[in-house]
Amino acid sequence: MIIELKSEILINAGIRAAEKNFTNAYVTKRGDSEAGAIFIKIDTLDGYAKLYTRSLKYDFDNENDIVEFIDLYPEKKIQVIDIDKRISREIEIDSDCWIVEIEDKDGRNPFHNLNC
Repeated sequence: MIIELKSEILINAGIRAAEKNFTNAYVTKRGDSEAGAIFIKIDTLDGYAKLYTRSLKYDFDNENDIVEFIDLYPEKKIQVIDIDKRISREIEIDSDCWIVEIEDKDGRNPFHNLNC
């Protein structure tokens, strides 16, 4: 059974992790605090960005829940304008989603190692 952490708790933890590394992180769209989808935009400040979303899975070997943030465009550099268009489409589909924007020239995702 997957016990899902509330979206708002994950968001706050990720923002705190970013701030520990002196990285700017902002909630640009608030979603449902309980179970809203989460999208993380990481702007590398060179006209490109990465986009991640939360993925929930169950590790049967260790019998525990795993929260991951998967890259929607792995191994690709996507222009910020194209990421913003994708985010707009996601908001049209799910108005309860969260959008978090992070500015990190190295493209680090502070949500990656939350160990939730």
